Amino acid sequence: MQSTRRQMARNLIIWGYSIIFVGTTIDIVWQISSQYFQQSWREDVDTFSTVFASFTAIVAWWFLSRIFAERPDQLSLIRKAYLGLALQALLLSTNIVIYLTTSPSISWATASTWGYGLGTITIAIGFFLMALSYPTSTDSSVEVVNAEL
Repeated sequence: MQSTRRQMARNLIIWGYSIIFVGTTIDIVWQISSQYFQQSWREDVDTFSTVFASFTAIVAWWFLSRIFAERPDQLSLIRKAYLGLALQALLLSTNIVIYLTTSPSISWATASTWGYGLGTITIAIGFFLMALSYPTSTDSSVEVVNAEL
C-alpha cells in the first residue's frame, strides 16, 4: 500500500515538474517564432534559465523522490520536509490561480503561466501524498519500502 502511494506521489511530482517544463518550452518557442528575442539580453537569459531550471528540477526530483527513510527520527524529518514542500507549492500555485482567474487568457503567450499553475498544483498533491506515504508509527518493526518498486 505504501509503496503504491509513494510511487503515485513520485509520478505526480515528476509530472508536475514536466508540466512546468512543457509550459516554459512552449513559451520560448512562441517567443522565438514571434521574434521577441534580442530585445533585451536580460529577458533572453531569464527565458532560457526558466526552461533549464524546470528541466533540472525534473532530473533532481527524479532522484530525490527515490530516497527513503529507515529510522523513526528520519521518518519524522522526511514527512515534515515533504509537507513543507507541499505547502510551498500550494502557496505558489495560489498566486498563479488568482492571476489566471482574473485574466483567463488561453494562448501561446500564457502557456508558461498555465504550465506553472497546473504544475505547482500537481507538485503540491505529489508532495502531500509523498509525506503521507511514510508511516507515522515510531515502531521499529514498520518496514519502509523502496520507491523503485
